[in-house]
Amino acid sequence: MERKKKAAPAGKESPILGYKKVNGWEALPPKDEKIMEEQARRYLAFLGTCKTERETLAWLEQDARRAGFQPLAEMKAGSRLKPGARVLFLNKNRAMGLAIIGRRPITDGLHVVAAHHDVPHLDLKALPLYEKYGLALLKTHYYGGVKKFQWAALPLALHGFVITKAGQTVSFAIGEQPDEPVFSITDLPPHLSYKVQNDRKATEVLKGEELNILVGNRPRPPAKGEAAKDAKGEEKVKGAVLDYLHKTWGLVEEDLAWAEISAVPAFPPREIGFQRELIGGFGHDDRACVMAAWEAIREVKVPEHTAAVLLFDKEEIGSAGASGAQSMMIADFFTSLIERTAGAASYGTLRQTMTNSYVLSGDTNAPIDPTFDAAWDATNSGYLGNGVWICKFTGSAGKVGSSEADVEFIARIRDLLIDEKIPYQFGEMGKVDEGGGGTVAKFLAQQNMHVLDVALPVLSLHSPFEILAKVDYHYTIRAYRAFLAKGL
Repeated sequence: MERKKKAAPAGKESPILGYKKVNGWEALPPKDEKIMEEQARRYLAFLGTCKTERETLAWLEQDARRAGFQPLAEMKAGSRLKPGARVLFLNKNRAMGLAIIGRRPITDGLHVVAAHHDVPHLDLKALPLYEKYGLALLKTHYYGGVKKFQWAALPLALHGFVITKAGQTVSFAIGEQPDEPVFSITDLPPHLSYKVQNDRKATEVLKGEELNILVGNRPRPPAKGEAAKDAKGEEKVKGAVLDYLHKTWGLVEEDLAWAEISAVPAFPPREIGFQRELIGGFGHDDRACVMAAWEAIREVKVPEHTAAVLLFDKEEIGSAGASGAQSMMIADFFTSLIERTAGAASYGTLRQTMTNSYVLSGDTNAPIDPTFDAAWDATNSGYLGNGVWICKFTGSAGKVGSSEADVEFIARIRDLLIDEKIPYQFGEMGKVDEGGGGTVAKFLAQQNMHVLDVALPVLSLHSPFEILAKVDYHYTIRAYRAFLAKGL
């Protein structure tokens, strides 16, 4: 694809030699204000509803069907897709692909926005329930990169998906509604923490094996004819919890071992700031980019190139497994699209399509924090409220674990953002030797696609209550939509 040449400037205007960040709020046109608030309202509803990976995909599938996306698996054999056709691809109920067929042959490549819908949380261990000192607790195994101490003394909700021993499928969430009970991980009071906890490193203020969720204290009443003093030596508080699980959802203890049950913060997302310009909530990383991508592709009509969104699981633990960005899911999705448009797929046509494809990797990044700014290089950091964030490379230290975007692709994206009047900024995640992070970009780049990280900044990244700016979210949607709908 040849880059479109820009017209030479008229007259003898002096070029702007220096670079200065553009404040996204100051650049926001008045006509976009209402649009931004509507997008924020939908996002708040989405974020408050979708707190697990399975819930997120179920919500997206339902909304996609309403928007005219047809599952590829439900299409008649041999049927062909024409420009404008909308399709979706589900992979083991853990990952998803969405596509709108373009005017050009699919082998000319796709325009793809890729994001991940998994977020850091706490999973229950296989046999989590135990009793100690008259309390019933659940053992957990944290998922993804978390500061474990941030999960103590918080109200938590439990979300589960279970296929019982009796063969029944059960989905539940408890702790989200105002009239429902919540759960919590206990912490030491400052009066007692001097020797046990105060001298620990931040990574060990709470250890993994101490992330135990308090779920009960009241013992099971004795059964009829059973002595009140000791019901056959049972753990009576644990027994009361098992009674509740069986009475409410038909679960027995072994069902927990075969289930997906996660603990997540039990509070809803909220607007932050006197002007309500920020959104705080659980799961911005990376459901902000997931929802932005969905908002973008939903409005695309008939694109020049086939427009697609790829939503992966397991990014927080290395993009592993059948639903991660390292899996063959990408090839399976692309092959299905080639077969449905060109009539037949081969290894050659698959490789041609992938090689010609352009991808924006949407994954939130950590902007400079005024309280802890020593961790950042201020001149090479993203700022909250300054629009979409361009990251030419990710990784850590010496760009370890990075894919570095080709300059030709970056130049085309810059032209697109300028033409669409979308504020953008550049930055890295912290100082060179302070850490860093990666995205799905490197795995898509390994498929020989053109890939660039374009996302939005989020404060308190990976905490139970992350913060983003509405204006950054708005401009991210606009950037994704322009990329999917228009040629570069």
